[in-house]
Amino acid sequence: MDSSLNPADRRAIAALAALYAQAIDELDFERLRGVFTVDAELDTGSSVRTGIDEIVAVMEGLRRYESTTHLVGEQVISSAAVDTCTVVTPCTAHHLTAEGHCRTDRVMHIHYQDECVRTKADGWRIRSRRLDVVQVDERRVN
Repeated sequence: MDSSLNPADRRAIAALAALYAQAIDELDFERLRGVFTVDAELDTGSSVRTGIDEIVAVMEGLRRYESTTHLVGEQVISSAAVDTCTVVTPCTAHHLTAEGHCRTDRVMHIHYQDECVRTKADGWRIRSRRLDVVQVDERRVN
């Protein structure tokens, strides 16, 4: 465990993953803006979005689902300097779709690879996020 970050910093950094998950599951894109820096970068594996407006625009694509549930797991936080760190967060993300009476749960097993920075005005924020998709399963649900 990296001990260069104090417990309050660790809690604030860890909270970013939970805030992100809650914001996108609730389609609260204004709250999502509070998770990233204004100039943040999001690498989805198929595209790279730069700036919070582009990140919000791509996340608004989640509206096509009936619902989503992002479950974040234990994080590994490593500090490179006092005001920067890297964070690896596992996530299991459920994406429900419905066509007629058929419902499908697209389950994505993801590792978020984040670079976080402490900003003067807003505290800790994600400056860059890479989504590494480990596995995707599709299931019919009732």
